[in-house]
Amino acid sequence: MAEAKKRGRPWGEIRPVNAYASSLAEFLRRRVDESGMTLAALSQEVGYSKSQTSTLLSGCIPPHVFVVRLIAATVPPVLRERRQAEALKLLRDAKHPPRAAAVPAQASAVSPTHSQVQAEQIQVYERLTRALEQESELRQAAQNSAKLIWVLLGMVSTLDDRVRKLTLERDRLADGGAAGTLQDARQRIGRAEEQKDRAESELARAEEKRRQAEDLTDRLRQEIEALTDELDRLRGPGPSPHDHLPVLTGTFAQGPAEGGDTEADDIDAALAKATAVNDEDADTIDRISTEITGEPAPSAESVPIVPDNSPVSPDTANKPAHQLREEAEEATFRGDAAEAARLFLALAGVSAAYLGADHEDTLIARHNHAYWAGQARDPAGARDLYAALIPDCTRAHGPDHEDTLITREHHAHWVGEAGDAAGARDLYTALISDRARVLGADHEGTLATQRGHARWIGEAGDPAGARDLYADFIPDYTRVHGADHEDTLNARQSQAKWIGEAGDPAGARDLHACVVTDCTRILGADHEGTLRARHHHARWVSAAGDPAGARDLYAALIPDYTRVHGADHKNTLIARHGHAKWTGEAGDPAGARDLYTALISDRARVLGADHEDTLRVRQGHARWTGEAGDPAGARDLYTALIPDYPRVHGADHEDTLNARQGHARWTGEAGDPAGARDLYTALIPDYTRILGADHKQTLLSRKEYDYCAQLAMSGDPAAEGDL
Repeated sequence: MAEAKKRGRPWGEIRPVNAYASSLAEFLRRRVDESGMTLAALSQEVGYSKSQTSTLLSGCIPPHVFVVRLIAATVPPVLRERRQAEALKLLRDAKHPPRAAAVPAQASAVSPTHSQVQAEQIQVYERLTRALEQESELRQAAQNSAKLIWVLLGMVSTLDDRVRKLTLERDRLADGGAAGTLQDARQRIGRAEEQKDRAESELARAEEKRRQAEDLTDRLRQEIEALTDELDRLRGPGPSPHDHLPVLTGTFAQGPAEGGDTEADDIDAALAKATAVNDEDADTIDRISTEITGEPAPSAESVPIVPDNSPVSPDTANKPAHQLREEAEEATFRGDAAEAARLFLALAGVSAAYLGADHEDTLIARHNHAYWAGQARDPAGARDLYAALIPDCTRAHGPDHEDTLITREHHAHWVGEAGDAAGARDLYTALISDRARVLGADHEGTLATQRGHARWIGEAGDPAGARDLYADFIPDYTRVHGADHEDTLNARQSQAKWIGEAGDPAGARDLHACVVTDCTRILGADHEGTLRARHHHARWVSAAGDPAGARDLYAALIPDYTRVHGADHKNTLIARHGHAKWTGEAGDPAGARDLYTALISDRARVLGADHEDTLRVRQGHARWTGEAGDPAGARDLYTALIPDYPRVHGADHEDTLNARQGHARWTGEAGDPAGARDLYTALIPDYTRILGADHKQTLLSRKEYDYCAQLAMSGDPAAEGDL
């Protein structure tokens, strides 16, 4: 038994369903007071939440198991058997009040007619109390299912990603791995696919259980209203009898942990928890369905106990909302987008279950989940999450609410990031008028939408249109924010970009040079905006025909990126890539080769061997190896690279085709024009089909094919060396 200590707040008023229930409540409260236990400690001992324990000690008829556990927790062993017998007798009397002499003295003076009415009231009270208990259990089951749905949605997404990664690993092993290792990879894929099927099956079960629970709750609500009206009729004038009815609130069993662990055993354990929750909810729903359709109700001992927290392992789904929120915010501060997305998903599930799908906290958690999913390199996932969030925000807040408009803007952004620039452009077009109408033309939200609209017009293939839009609204930015505001500087950077993309690289170079000067003065040399402006300036210096100038700008930028962000930051690695490329273009192929050699290992370590940036660095390394005088080495590097491109990007991706072109070129340069001819023969139809017959790469390949074919026919070794 827990250590005795002084109780906290005094007991509330006892509002009994009958006189015997009042006696039982007083008896049990005395036992608690004698033990000195707090309500929190008692609730842990009896297996009920604090609110449920308080309700059961306020005059309603408690379950048999509750009474037994309370006596065991509060009464010393020497008195326990006697106190339990007394408590159970009071419980029997409360359930089945005696009709004659056993009735308390004050009841014996009433007339028979009054006694009959009182007995009928007691029966209606008991039915109403049971209906309220059933309604509470059904609401808990529905909320459990709602939370489980969120968790299982995350688990299915995790398993999708796991199957994809395992498939890539299997394909890599198939190209040269040991047979045993390949078989193990296949078994792991099979297990992951089976787990995904189980997760989807449990998800369908959870959705069905939530629907069933909500349907039964609606039916019970009608019965509760009818019983309440009946009590009003029996009671006559005076206070409403249902003012004294128990309010059965409280928490519900926690769902399973999210399957975020990459180990299959942990995923199995999470699925087992999901199955257990679904099974428990199914039992509850089936039992109550049987009760309210007329079959015998189970005994009080069989009523399931609903603790404050589920006794499962301390995974994400068992953490309280405030802890999930704190951990999610910590993940955002340290830049761990994937972990932040996972935690916000769990928080959204808990908020939906406890507060409801339309509660502001739930919508905010879902918004954060979508945002960090996008930051974690899942733009399609972010797009879909925002698409699902928009109608809920509209329903909860209205179409003109700021949160609804912000959600629409994020949706448009991630539609574009997921590869649909035209779709993003159209969504921004529709959003601009709404933002201007609701917020005003000069509101920062309206200006931000205009900027997004201009960007995706450019990305959708109209750089001149984007350039002109930026030229139109930059004066508005300057007027609203001021010339030195960071948003104004960012808009000027974007304008410079689209000037270059529209065919004026020198104009882009000059405007970026001005922006670099202003950013350094206003934001500081180490500010991210300043570093980004310098990076773009270097790019457009090269595009304007000055590779040596670009090389020097990148060389100066790299140590600053390294100092501010670290050697492994993506911007540092991108700047190193630009430095290597323009070192070669400025006439130092050996220097470029060496810079690429050093960069390959860092790219692979930070991003992975199959990341698109790693593959591009390998391709640059192969090219500059050849340009530095080692065509055979370049050929071999391309030979090793060719299988990886179609596996990662697909056979029709432009990077795959360009790698094949490089392979053909350096095969010819290495003294095998016939081999190069054959490679071009296979490549040209693909270039024509995918890029078009007039594309510069198609035309270049045709030219190289003709040259290699002539050399192969002439068999002139000297000419072959000049290819």
